[in-house]
Amino acid sequence: MAVHWIESEGELAGGWESSAGPFVASENNSLALRRAIELPADLAGQAVLAVGGTGGRSTEVYFDGREVGRSAPGGTGVEFPVPASAAGSRILLGILLRGAANAEGDKIAAPRVILRHGGKALTLCDRDTVWNHHREFPLDPRWNQVPPVKELLEAERGFLFAFRKVGDPRWINANPAVRPFGPTAHKVHSVDLEDLLPDSRYGFMILRRGLVVGSWFFETAPATFREGMSFVTGGDMFHTREMLDGMNRRAGTEAPLFALLGGDLAYANGVDGNRWLEWTESWTECAISPDGTMIPMIPVIGNHEVRGAAYRPTSAPPRAAAPFFYSLFLGMEDGSKFTVDFGDYLTVIALDSGHTQNVAPQTPWLGEALGQRRSFPYKFVCYHRPAWGTGAKADAVEIQKAWCPLFEEHGVDAVFENDHHTYKRTHPLTAGKRDDTGGVVYMGDGAWGVRTRGIASGIEQKRPFLARAESANHLIKVVLEKDRIRYEAITAAGRRIDVSERKLRP
Repeated sequence: MAVHWIESEGELAGGWESSAGPFVASENNSLALRRAIELPADLAGQAVLAVGGTGGRSTEVYFDGREVGRSAPGGTGVEFPVPASAAGSRILLGILLRGAANAEGDKIAAPRVILRHGGKALTLCDRDTVWNHHREFPLDPRWNQVPPVKELLEAERGFLFAFRKVGDPRWINANPAVRPFGPTAHKVHSVDLEDLLPDSRYGFMILRRGLVVGSWFFETAPATFREGMSFVTGGDMFHTREMLDGMNRRAGTEAPLFALLGGDLAYANGVDGNRWLEWTESWTECAISPDGTMIPMIPVIGNHEVRGAAYRPTSAPPRAAAPFFYSLFLGMEDGSKFTVDFGDYLTVIALDSGHTQNVAPQTPWLGEALGQRRSFPYKFVCYHRPAWGTGAKADAVEIQKAWCPLFEEHGVDAVFENDHHTYKRTHPLTAGKRDDTGGVVYMGDGAWGVRTRGIASGIEQKRPFLARAESANHLIKVVLEKDRIRYEAITAAGRRIDVSERKLRP
């Protein structure tokens, strides 16, 4: 699992700083402090944490975001009991100091923090301790709820990424890798999350110079097949923001395990980085399940990721012609053909249908990938340009010749195609002919958030391999059951325009 985000060009004002005291107060003589505190594992008796006063200012103290006490101006500080359950943990101590409105620039000494337990007094923070501090108000309400990782004290370094399994009090820091975002002044940051537990819910938070960018949740796939699990797929996503947002919301509402996005994502044509900013913003805001989970994506390349936006099956340009796609989605060192396996029960294979790789040279790799996964009960392939389309454009005969025989040989359940801005479902096909027993179903054709193309009347007679064709925006929801697969074509409003089932191959 990887998380990517784009840092927009421009300086961020008002970030947190890290240093030892004394600190400079704000114009209203106030200051916010925070840092991670390591509590000993051998807490004994009635443990008490004491935060000393700082002279003439009120003190508010927060323990992992929860207010635990406050003192009036001139008070001696705040004391509060430490729960035994916190023994051996790292907590976030937040302190808010407020005073009379004096001249801006007044100095505030760092507070002393002492832990008393088992008849002992342990100094956790003294006047020389380094704190995260902030003097600009009003504060973000989440200022005292950030992950208590030691890297919080390195606010000046830029981004901080922390995650944890829901229910686990321990946050884990992950160091982002950074790289240019195509030819722009923007930057892409990525973290590769390893050793995640299957079938689990995780929360993560991103901070920039100590300020909360946002917090989200994701879920990992089960280690073994689970009845009714699902994913959504579709492509050709972004003609207008309204259309994109609407279908992204539908994707989230269906609560799939992931979204398989079949190319023509931002319609940036390899030159417009700002469209990618909008595209990622829409996904982050809209592709959220009812329980607040962000939907992971598997991205596949399309022609509108590439300068020139063409289908070139025998003369594809190099990857440099798709600078935004390849700089955003790290890990495609071998190009945009790849596999994603879920345990030993589900595999998704992505191919480049003539956009930065020629079609035929991918065939040996495809045969090997399918051969290694022959025992997987659920097998799907996704690429952009249709081999068996609705006539909106010419069929990709190069794909028919090079790849389709391998799909048939290895028992692929369905192939998801895009590009034509229509909806289609073929009959199961072998060599282009209907074969209800051993054929492969092709579905598409890329109408997530774009203006659709028309369907000629009587198209099923003119193209007898088509079982259904319609000019309609949609995504396709794929539901996996123990003995069959169900396919649902769904509009942004939630209307099922086509539902079909196919029994699992023996």
